[in-house]
Amino acid sequence: MRTLLAALFLLALAGCTPEQRTVEEVMRQREQALSTADATLYASLISPAYRDKGVDSRAKREELSQTLASFGPVAYRSLGRDIAVHGDSATVTGRYAMKVTVAGKPLELAGEETIRLRRDAGDWKIVGGI
Repeated sequence: MRTLLAALFLLALAGCTPEQRTVEEVMRQREQALSTADATLYASLISPAYRDKGVDSRAKREELSQTLASFGPVAYRSLGRDIAVHGDSATVTGRYAMKVTVAGKPLELAGEETIRLRRDAGDWKIVGGI
């Protein structure tokens, strides 16, 4: 199964621009951080310039650390996403499904998300939407 997913991932990237592939790698690292409850990895993907709904990067990192500590690993699946790159800005839109454990009880969530990224000093970082 893992081999099949890796093959599908590579096929999906085949039609992408180099910038889209780099943004996709950030999204893959985000998924890895969620699936391993690695708050440090997740925090490394967030730009110091993060601002969303009145929350700055420091507050978002703290929130993610607390959330991952309380949930533990998160089973997250992207159900398809589109990546639009415009110069040094990118937007990732898509649907997702995830399973978490809250207070010992499994919880399944699904929805849509829009994540904004910006390239700074050659690296893509998340600046909003999480």
